[in-house]
Formats: sequence, C-alpha cells, structure tokens
Amino acid sequence: MLNTINTKYLATYVSVTESIKRFKLSEKGVTAVEYGIVIAGVAAVVATVFGSGGTVATLLTNIFAKVTTSVTNSMATGTP
Repeated sequence: MLNTINTKYLATYVSVTESIKRFKLSEKGVTAVEYGIVIAGVAAVVATVFGSGGTVATLLTNIFAKVTTSVTNSMATGTP
C-alpha cells in the first residue's frame, strides 16, 4: 500500500513539475500582453494630449470657434 501511495505521489510530482516547466517555456499570450501594454501607453498619451484644458484641446477649440464665427458671418452677410 505504501508503494502505491509513493508511486501516485511521484507521478503527481512529475506531472506538476513538467507542467510548470512547459508553462515557463511557453510564450503563448506574451504578444497579446505586449500589445495591451502598448495600447495602454498610447491611450495615456492621447488622453494627456487631447484632455480637457490641454494645449491641443484649446487650439482645436479656438480653430473651431473661428470657423463657426466665419461661417455664421458669411451666412448673415451673404458673402463667401
């Protein structure tokens, strides 16, 4: 009986050890994680650049305000 328990224990130990070795060597999913990190970085940069009160946001707001004013004035006076 003790021999059977030792055999099962050894088989389980070898199986777990081999699974851990395969897991360490496997590179599946690494690329997806890398892409996730890159996407998070790009999202952070975009949020910083285009966030409210940022330089780019203020610049775009001013440009659209000028275009709106120009179009409104052109429509009111009838000149292009």
